[in-house]
Amino acid sequence: MLRIDMLRKFDWVIFSIISVFLVISFFFVWSAASEKFAYKQIIWVGLGMGIFFTLLIFDYYSIAKYSYIFYSIIIIGLVLVLLFGKTVYGAKRWIPLGPFSLQPSEFMKIALVLALSRYMMYKENISRLRYILFPLILTILPMVLIMKQPDLGTSLIMLPIFLSITFIAGIKLRHFFSLIILGLTSIPFLWYLILKDYQKSRVITFLWPDKVSTLGEGYHKMQSLVAVGSGGSSGSGWGNGIQSQLNFLPQGHTDFIFSVIAEEWGFFRSFAILGLYILFLACSTGIALKTRESYGRLIVTGFTTIFATQALVNIAMTMGLAPITGLTLPFISYGGSSLLSSFIALSFVFNVKLRTKVALAREEFYE
Repeated sequence: MLRIDMLRKFDWVIFSIISVFLVISFFFVWSAASEKFAYKQIIWVGLGMGIFFTLLIFDYYSIAKYSYIFYSIIIIGLVLVLLFGKTVYGAKRWIPLGPFSLQPSEFMKIALVLALSRYMMYKENISRLRYILFPLILTILPMVLIMKQPDLGTSLIMLPIFLSITFIAGIKLRHFFSLIILGLTSIPFLWYLILKDYQKSRVITFLWPDKVSTLGEGYHKMQSLVAVGSGGSSGSGWGNGIQSQLNFLPQGHTDFIFSVIAEEWGFFRSFAILGLYILFLACSTGIALKTRESYGRLIVTGFTTIFATQALVNIAMTMGLAPITGLTLPFISYGGSSLLSSFIALSFVFNVKLRTKVALAREEFYE
């Protein structure tokens, strides 16, 4: 249970930043989509807040015992998506649940962080390169299942999660760089055997814009750049963006919500949002650095990596600095599964800060 002394450790800076993101999300989901979507977003925020505070009641360390179980459940969910999932825009990523849909791949990021941290919390588990085989399998298995949906953006986010946790866990540098080289050598395999034609087109559009032969291959990038550029320094005003209001910009309330913000709010306020993300990530990193217990340090590292990667890639792709992917902007983009998974990750970050621990022995973990 939460105690008074624990409540004093509650991170009001991070909570305030997230609250600002949620307010921004409501107004710009409304602007980019409709009032209906904005109020549905409020429902998801309410559910997310409920999960956030509920998880704070439980000691994060006690949840470590169930990491592999949670991982296995989400793996089953990914298989069910491929068998019975709902197809939207040519991708089968959702399990229909009445009026709502659930996206297991969003929760796979949480499960992977918990499972990898559970394995690597003891340094002897990564003392030799062959011991990395098990966490590597834990990472590659969901990547393959998510790529089959297809969802390249979410699948690739598993790699920085794996690398950041293994690095903080204390893997030897020669082993760490060996893993990076292994990943780089697998790029041709990924390109020729895994990527769909439209995914290859997005990469080509990013690397060689002059090679694009049809408008459709670079349409998302072009409309996003027009939206960001037309915002200027002060923007066109909330609800007055031409690209979003006239539906030139696809998925303006999800993947490209930052483009809508840039067009309607302009450079300075968009830059302020970027600054808030940097402050949020700095605070989360600070929690990881101050945590003496290995499992807590690793899960905070993993969740901070998720937030950092998604924010960086999402904002970069809206400005043409990264290929178009399906990664959402944390706490701002519309989406129930995205919001719920973000709140779960955030709750673990707060949980670690609220409960100060020392490193425990292996025998105590199993008691």
